[in-house]
Order: sequence, then structure tokens, then C-alpha cells
Amino acid sequence: MKPAPPLSPAFAGTAGRWLWFTGVASLVFAFRLREIHLFSSDTPILDQWDAEARQILVPWLQGKLRWQDFLAPHNEHVPLWTRLIAWLQASLLGRWDPQLQATFNAALHGVFAGTVALWLRRNLPLWPALVLTLLLVTLSGLPFSWENSTWGFQSHTPLALLLVFLYIRGSFSCPPGTARWWLAQAAGLAAFFTYGSMGAAPVVVLLTVLWTSAPGRRRWLSAALLGAGGIALVIYARAQQAPAHTLALTAHSPREFLAAFLMQLGWPTEWPGACLLLCLPTLLLALKIRRQPRAENFDCITVALAVWGAAQAAAFAYARGGGYIGFVSRYGDLLALGVLANGVALWRLLQAAPAPRRWLFAVLGVAWAITLAWGLNRISTRGHTEYYQAHSETWAHTRHEAVRQYLATKDIQCLSSDVVRAVLYPNPETVAHSLDQPGLADLLPASLRPAHAAVRGDRVSAAAAGIRSHWPQIAFTGGALLLLGLFLSRGNAAAGADALEQVRDPWLAPVLGAVALGSAALLFLWPHPLEFSAERRWLALLEPPGTVSNFSFHITTDTKLPKDNLVGGADLWPIEFRNHFFGTEIDGPGFVGIAESTPFTIHSPWLVIPFAGFPVSPGNGLRLRVEDAHGTLLDEIACLGPNPTDIDFWAVDVQAYPGCIARVIFYDGRDDAQGWVAAAPPQAASGPEVAESHRRDRALEPTRFGQNALGVTAAASAVLGLATFIAARRRRRAW
Repeated sequence: MKPAPPLSPAFAGTAGRWLWFTGVASLVFAFRLREIHLFSSDTPILDQWDAEARQILVPWLQGKLRWQDFLAPHNEHVPLWTRLIAWLQASLLGRWDPQLQATFNAALHGVFAGTVALWLRRNLPLWPALVLTLLLVTLSGLPFSWENSTWGFQSHTPLALLLVFLYIRGSFSCPPGTARWWLAQAAGLAAFFTYGSMGAAPVVVLLTVLWTSAPGRRRWLSAALLGAGGIALVIYARAQQAPAHTLALTAHSPREFLAAFLMQLGWPTEWPGACLLLCLPTLLLALKIRRQPRAENFDCITVALAVWGAAQAAAFAYARGGGYIGFVSRYGDLLALGVLANGVALWRLLQAAPAPRRWLFAVLGVAWAITLAWGLNRISTRGHTEYYQAHSETWAHTRHEAVRQYLATKDIQCLSSDVVRAVLYPNPETVAHSLDQPGLADLLPASLRPAHAAVRGDRVSAAAAGIRSHWPQIAFTGGALLLLGLFLSRGNAAAGADALEQVRDPWLAPVLGAVALGSAALLFLWPHPLEFSAERRWLALLEPPGTVSNFSFHITTDTKLPKDNLVGGADLWPIEFRNHFFGTEIDGPGFVGIAESTPFTIHSPWLVIPFAGFPVSPGNGLRLRVEDAHGTLLDEIACLGPNPTDIDFWAVDVQAYPGCIARVIFYDGRDDAQGWVAAAPPQAASGPEVAESHRRDRALEPTRFGQNALGVTAAASAVLGLATFIAARRRRRAW
């Protein structure tokens, strides 16, 4: 029997690359299926009741759906494709099943990851392509992006990633005017109808073209026109938002924007200055290709993807920095593409570095990898991810029962409790109106329908559930296909990108110096710009000069608790600062009684008392009791609030009582979660403006991450710039 003829190198290379694509796509698909299988809900949630049900499905069932409805703004976005997918699912499959939607989204994420992996394999040597592909699988498969995995509404995320990647890749790798180039421009246009920030893609293509001085008018003209269109679309969408909603979320000051931007730019690590380390590879690669009209298209794509990721960080910081400074699950996948591009840039720099200096890039690579790994581990196992996974089953049951009971009883009270509104949709009337529409309940999963009657499409949902339950087998198959692709790729090196040219750019030291000076200058947006210790800043607010010393509290009513055990009795964050307060949250909020402080003498016209909790809730009170030297009550001044969200400062006018004795009194008449009252030692003050100054400084504390990040960035950039400058002078002298 004759042995089978060996595979031709061309066939083995092609087969290996497509197995590489399929293996990566299957792995990412499987990892996302796991999240859906374990943590998703069979009930539509939040924006689905508005952007899908109210705006699309209800008009469709009424025969009133118009094409314009698909283009209606939703916040600053125009989610055309998300609405189209929901409508197609309903019209073709008879389904409005969020888990079916999420399964489809997982497949889209797999296609995106496979497409990027194929690009890496075609342009890099085998082992770097494998390492970066594994990084891609990790970034695409970890549960930090649980919203994009488990929420069916989030189909715009994988579509945005896929369309933007196809646009940026095609804009540089295809000659202008060819069919593939025009398809890439169409992908860039289509991306506008996912997230509002996708208009950044043509802008970064334009900037990269101008940066490299690439020839061809069509390259920059098309990008400029698309960029202008994307910006106009997002301006139009934001103009349709309710002004109060827009103002609540938009960054209110440069400090808020900088804090949020530097946080997002350092994703996934919350260390101040992580942004500089994680983005440094792109900065160095960009300087290598500056004014290089023949720069390798692969490098232009890499730089453009990384800059696009930075643009997403800026967009999130501007549009959401006023509401929250921190990482948001649904944005993680977009920022991850920028991280991957920085990983690719790091390899290109290491590959091109001369042997004597290669160790420098190796050290940079190790530090970069450690920083990234620490952040990925934390956001995938702690914080919002851990909280969501711990509560997802309870939330899913709550919203499931609320919808099921409403369909059975038509009682809107089933949808109106605070708990249901928080996990289903804030406006119960919108949900009720949608569920009352004839035919909509039949689109929902069978488990939600009162009679569980079988309708068209149930088999589709059952088949999707079966696919989700077999995620381990899909993951195993994907891993096997990737290994087979690796085996077939041995000895079939990709044509790949050309080696990076060794160009000594004199701009490196000046750029790093400019970053250092700019970061240092921006520090002065904050009061006390060189005070980076949070503890010292808190002490300046809570225990400045003139604060009453030897201050303590004791319980004056009957209790089984230790009567002087009020230190730290406040539900405050961060925990380290609780011990600056005395409070009645002793072993939980169940304490009921009265506590009073040790007496102190009034030596100033005003007192400022930091306080927290619920002093103006019914049954509660925070008072300053004033007595004369003989213990006779002169006055009892009440704190009128309002109840602070965390810490506030009460300015008390005591000008009429110089030399008198005062005590702070807690009245806690409640035993529920809003029962506790807390205060820190009183501070001598010349007037009420001291409390207002403290309040302003306290309000700045969430933005102090930006100050710390700028401080680290300024110091590190100065050191790197100086080292680069000295090294350049030594090289010139050696010549």
C-alpha cells in the first residue's frame, strides 16, 4: 500500500491559517457561551424594553413600524444593527429571547477574534503570532466583559469591533479605489450605527496617514469625510438626549475628565501611571514610522488600532466621567483591542531592536505583561464581575417572576417595587405597555408565558440552549483546531510584514519631555497639587489644626453593647477612614438609643463637624448641645441636613456661646439600614466658608486618581526622557 502523498506547502499553509481562524473563533465562542449558560437571564432587561420593545417590536406588531425607527438615537448612539437583529429574530424566528440574542452575539465575538487572529498569523512569524493570538483569546474570553456576554442588547459591541477592524485594516492594506478598499470604507460607515464613538476610526486613520506622510489623496480625503460624518452623527444623537441626563453623565470639569481618561487609558490596571507603561509601545512604534511614507501597512494598522483604543478611553471619560470614574464592563472589549495593538507594537520593537539594546525592550515587555496580567486578574475575579456573578441568579429570578406574574395578573405592582425596577427597567409603565401588546408575550421564552403554551420559535430557543450547555466540548474542539493549525503552519512561514526599519528618531526625548512637562502642569488643576497621599488629604479635612482633642462618645441609654464602642461605627468607604468617625452603626444598623460625646469648650465663633449617615431621617437626629459652666442647658442646635451620600460638613454658629461647654448628641431611633448616625471631632472655624471649602475638597477626592496618575506619568516620562537624551548624546560622541 502506497503512503499518502504529503500535503503541498501551499495547501498546508492555507489550511493551517483557516484552522487557526476557526480554532480561535470556537474558543472565544465557547468562553462566552459559558457566561451565558451560568449567569444570563431569560428575561429582557433595561434598555431592551425601550430601544427594542417600545421602539421596534411594539410598532411592528401594530403594523406601524417605519424605517426611521431603526435610526432613532439612543443616548449618544444610533444602534441600527442591534434593533435590526432584534426585529429579524422576532420576524423570522418568532423570538424575543435575550439568551438567544446573547448566543448570536457570542458567535459574532468569535468571528471578530478569529479575523484578528488570522491577520496576526498572516503578518507575524509563527511563535509571536501564537503568543499574541493567546493574548487575543484571553482578552476576548475572560468574564470582565460580562455585560457584553450575558446581555442580548449588546450585539453592537462585537459588530463595532469587527467593522472597525475591517475598516482600519482595509484602509491601509488595500490600494485606494479597489473593491476591497471600498468595502473597508463601507465597514467604517456601518460602524457608526453601533456606538457613537466609532466616528473615531476614520479620524485615527486620517491622523496615521498624515503622521506617516503616506501618498494618495483618497486615503486622507475618504477618512476626513467619514470622520466628519461620524462626528456629525454623534452630535445629532446627543442633541436628542434629555439635557438633565446628558449633564448628569458628562464630565463636569477637566479634573473629572482627566481622572476618568487616565483610568480608562490604563485599562485593565488601576495603578496610577499604568497608562504610560501600557501605551508606551505604541508611542515608540509611532515615532519609528513618523514621516515614513513607505512604512509597513502592518505597523500603520497597529498604531491606528492602538490610537483608536485611546480615543475610546477619551470618549468614555467625556461621556461618562461625571457619573462614574472606573472601569465599566461593556466598554472593556473596546479597550482590549487597544491593549492587543500595544502588544503587537511591543513585539515589533523587540524584533527590530539591535542586539545590545534588545534587553531594554525585554524588560519593558516583562513589566508590560505583569501590569496587564495583574489588572486582568483583578477585573475578572473581583469588583463588578464578582458582584455580578454572585447576584446574577437572584436578579434573574426577580425579573423572571415579575414579568411572569404581570402576564398572569396584569397588576403593574408586580413591576413597580424598587428591587424589580433596579434589575428589570426603571419605568414599569414602559414594560407594562410592551407586555400588553398582543403578540409580544408569544415572542418571549416559554418559561415566561403563563400557560407555557408552545409557539413558533420555541425549538430555536431550545437548540440555542443545547449549544450553550455544550460549551466545554466547543472549547475543546476549538483548542484542538488551533493546535492542528499550529502543526500545519510549521515550516510554512507567512509572507508577513517586512522588518521594521532602524530609524533613530530625534523626537523621542523631546516627546517624553513634553509629556513630563504637560503632566506636571496639569497637576495644578488640583488644590495641593503635590500632595499625593490620600491619608494626609483626609487628615487635613477631618483633623486640621483646631480640632477638638481627646474626643469620644458613650451610649447614655440602656444597651447590651459596650457603651463606649462607637469608634468606626459608620458605613463609609474607604474603610480606612471609618475610624476617624464615631457612629451608631455598631454591629449593623440595629442599634436604637442615644449617645453623647465628651464635653469640650467653645473657643471659636463657628464649629465645623464632619458627619455621615441619616441624621434627618424620622426618629434620628444629630445635635450640638450647649451648656453653661454649671451644666444648665442653653441651646440644642439641630443639624438640618440633608442626609449626605457619604460625608458632609455641618457649620454650626456658636458666636453667642464663647467659653461655654458643648457636646455632640446622636439620636438613633431606627433599626433599619438607614438608622445610623456618625460624626468626627468638631473643628474650630472662623466662619461657615470653612465647611464649604472642606465640601469642595471632599468632592474632588474621586478625581484624585488623575492627580496621582499625572504625578507618576510626569516623573516616569522625565526619567525616560533624560535617559534617552543622555544615550543619544553618547552615541553622537561615539560617531
